Amino acid sequence: MTDIITIDGPGGVGKTSVSRGLAERLGYRLLSSGLIYRAMAWYLLQGGWQPGRPADLARLNALRLRIGPDGGVYHQGERLDEALKSDPVSDATSQISTDPAVRELANRLLKATVQGIAEEGRIPGVILEGRDMGSVVFPQARHKIFLDGDPAVRAERRFRELADKTPGLRRDDVAQGLAQRDARDAGRDVAPLKPAADAMIVDTTHLTLEQVLDTILAQVTG
Repeated sequence: MTDIITIDGPGGVGKTSVSRGLAERLGYRLLSSGLIYRAMAWYLLQGGWQPGRPADLARLNALRLRIGPDGGVYHQGERLDEALKSDPVSDATSQISTDPAVRELANRLLKATVQGIAEEGRIPGVILEGRDMGSVVFPQARHKIFLDGDPAVRAERRFRELADKTPGLRRDDVAQGLAQRDARDAGRDVAPLKPAADAMIVDTTHLTLEQVLDTILAQVTG
């Protein structure tokens, strides 16, 4: 049976780095729900969809995504990761991810991918990164981790991550954006951002990546 570990939390807590590190140390496959939502937003924009309108579910139902062994999202054999990092895709992702029907499509793909990994039987486990992986999508996961951190520290981390790629970016804008995303995610009716009842909560504010990984590994391998 394939082991499932979920890593949830708000932006700027290091979910991607932690999830990647855990996958490498354990030899597990990494799946990111965020990449799936971004791929859906990209596909809608490619078809002429305009933000502010309801998501085109007919188009999304025709989308055939594949999550590769490297954790990348592929469409028609092309890895989409670089195309998914633009501001328009980010803005569109923030909108469509609140749509219950869109979330159902994304969750269906994640579950089908995990089932496929289990049936292959070659990989011992899966790390699922997102915001509601443990609380909603995979409540049966053996270990549920929720990363949290001080908003100011999270905003600074995100600023440093984006500064080189975004000339003129201001710290205040990054902090405001994170605060708005936090409020939107925590307040939405469908799958609000919150720890699962049995999640292990790790505050990353004053921890290095290695310290976070050691803390989680002590829990999941103990």
